[in-house]
Formats: sequence, structure tokens, C-alpha cells
Amino acid sequence: MTAAPDILGPIVRNHMRTLTSSYLTLKRIEAAWQAGRFSPVRNPTNQTGGSRNQLFDSYAEGVDWTSDEQVQRACTAFEAMLRYCRPTEPDEGWDRRLAEIAADFRRDGFEITPGLDIRRQGEYRPQDAKEADDAYREALRILRGARNAMTPAHRLTKGMIEDRLRDVLLVALNGYFEGRATAESLNGDGKTDILLRIADRNALIVECKMWHGSAMVKGALEQLLRYIDNTTTRAALIYFMRTDNPGPLIDKAVTAIEAHPHHEATDRSEADTERQWSFTIRGNGSPGTAPRAEVTFLPIVVA
Repeated sequence: MTAAPDILGPIVRNHMRTLTSSYLTLKRIEAAWQAGRFSPVRNPTNQTGGSRNQLFDSYAEGVDWTSDEQVQRACTAFEAMLRYCRPTEPDEGWDRRLAEIAADFRRDGFEITPGLDIRRQGEYRPQDAKEADDAYREALRILRGARNAMTPAHRLTKGMIEDRLRDVLLVALNGYFEGRATAESLNGDGKTDILLRIADRNALIVECKMWHGSAMVKGALEQLLRYIDNTTTRAALIYFMRTDNPGPLIDKAVTAIEAHPHHEATDRSEADTERQWSFTIRGNGSPGTAPRAEVTFLPIVVA
């Protein structure tokens, strides 16, 4: 009789073992496994490596990796490990490592959500709405990071047209969101420059424009509002600015957004630290349109 295959294979388990031995204390490793309601085996077969590897193995060898119920509990333990490991500040090294781990899980039919939940691919959970919220905040962080990398990269951005600059942002988003961000995607009444979907929800739509003066801002906002619907209430308006002195242009853009007849409120809490402004904008009144949307303005200076 052929033995049942492991649901989560040894590649995933070894990657999690290496991760925890690099980042976590013995106490944290034990707490994560106990979150999945596991107990260690007394004499694990594998006793190589340091004390953290051995502790990990003492729990992992007690899991029946062919059992749906036990694998689900092991995923709970792995979720705890990932959250313990996640840095409090943006860290490109962590983003790369998480992407590698996510690729291993994906080969076994699982996915890691932006909130670091682990689930079978395509599985719906009631907390998908929260995952979309988490993805929105993470997407803005990724876009800010891409902006900060693009601004000094004069040889990269010099002469780039709008679509190619947008594609740089798309690559950055998909490095983290594993292909969930798409370009020129139908939503509402038109095609968005970038659409980020998490499970069955739109987490963010992005409209990208070259800066040609504040007179164009009203039209850009109205275009963005046509993409907003009752399931998509968060958007970003990105302006690529070719200038050595962006401050006055940014002020003009913010003033133009606030002058839009549908503008309701401005949040400047992240303007000084992140060069990010958020606005509450009423919908355009079309059927199916959300009554209001949160629109984030991100200026990007390019060569």
C-alpha cells in the first residue's frame, strides 16, 4: 500500500526551520509550536544543528504531515513564527526571504497572505476583508520604497515614458504580492493603470500620470473616480515629476486636489515623514459607485 504524500513537504519545513534558527529565540520557537497545540517528541530522529534547530525538529517530527487537520495546526504555528520574525521597520532582506518562503508554500498549494496567514490557494476566509486592508497599507509601503529607489536612479528613469515608469512600480508590487498586481485592468468604467487584488477583493487601484501642471489634476481625479466602485474604495494617484525642485509642484498638486468639488477631507499626517497625502473624495454619483473613496497622492521625482 502506497503511503499518503505529505501535504506540506520537507522543502517548506526545512525553510521554516532555517528561518526560525536565524531569527527566533528558543522561547519564541516553543510558543509558536504551542500555538498550533503541538507537543515535542522526546527523542527526535534528527538531532543535528544547534539548540534552536533541535527544538524545531522535536516538534516537527511529532506532526503527521499527511493529515489535513494536523497540517492546518502546523500552519497556525508557522504563521506565529513568521509574525515573530517580521521586522518592525521596512527591510528588503526580509521581503526577499518572505518571497522565497511563499514560493515554497505555493508549490505545495498554499499561499501566504499579506497579513501572514497561511491557507490553501483560492480558499476564502471571512477575514479576507482584513487581508485587503493589510494589503492596502503594505502596497503603499512598497510604492514608497520603489519611489525612494527610483528618484536617485537617474540612468534608469531618464527618458522613460509613463507606461515604463508604471511598470517599474508594478514589478516592485509583484515582488511582494506574487503576481496579484496587474496593469491595464478593467474595473468600474475603464482600465486602471495598476489593480491589486487579494482573494476576491480589490485592495488598491492606482492611476499614474506625468506631471504637466496643476490644471490636469481635476481630470486625473475624475478619471480615477470612474474606476471606483462599491467594492473598491482605496486608490492612489501617482504623479511622475521631472524637476530639480519638486516642493512647489507638490504644493500645487495638493492644492488642486483640495480644490476638486468632491473633496471632503485631507490627511497630512504622513506628509512630512513619508511624502504621502491622503484625501477623502466623494464618488461621481454613477450607479454602482462608492459614495466616497480614500485617494492617496504619491509624487515621484524622476530624471
